[in-house]
Amino acid sequence: MELIDRQEYISWKLPKDWHILLTTNPDNGDYNVNSIDVAQKTRFITANLKFDIDCWAEWAEKNAIDTRCINFLLMHPDVVKKETNARAMTTFFNSISSLPNFDTPESLAMIQFIAEGSVGPEIGTMFTMFINNKLDKLISPDKVLLKDNWKEVEDELKSIIGSGDAYRADIANVMATRIINYTVNYSLNNDVTQKIMDRVTSIVTTDVFTFDIKYHMLKTILNGNKDKFAKLMINPAVAQMAVK
Repeated sequence: MELIDRQEYISWKLPKDWHILLTTNPDNGDYNVNSIDVAQKTRFITANLKFDIDCWAEWAEKNAIDTRCINFLLMHPDVVKKETNARAMTTFFNSISSLPNFDTPESLAMIQFIAEGSVGPEIGTMFTMFINNKLDKLISPDKVLLKDNWKEVEDELKSIIGSGDAYRADIANVMATRIINYTVNYSLNNDVTQKIMDRVTSIVTTDVFTFDIKYHMLKTILNGNKDKFAKLMINPAVAQMAVK
């Protein structure tokens, strides 16, 4: 406590501008911890960390988490609660990512087995339903950005997102998040050629997505790397969208 209270202990002093960070488990009945007394609490600024699906998805894209698994958690962010956490989910994803095809009977059995031993049978069942509904087959964001034939990409997006009464807002939002994160991450590690610029323009002006999603994609991509994506504003349709 002397080190925390006075920033020194016997002859040793905490260097200037250094800070002490302490991590603890929540002070409740779910963990076998000793409670911090009131006097100790007054010496801290306490921050409770909570799971944020957007932050996790961005991290997952940068760290090459299996694309199928990212899609699953974007569709079911509510599974990360007190019974499990992002660390356990990531361990589960890394454990099953070596399976090339999720939809074989052998793979499904293995996925359920690993889930029961890491994140619980309920999540395992949800994941197998995700596979049975072919949602692990969604087009990957690298193909959306880099595949040569935009018409083929657009047609595939239309087929999975749908339109009218069959419009899948959940899939549209998943794809938008994946495209944003992949595009920004790509721009940080590669040159943004005119071909890439044209593809981003096609993405944010296509009729596949609703206006609010396209606006969000445009704004987030621009803010993610303003230096490389500033030329997007040369396109009149993009510029008009950005000022609305």
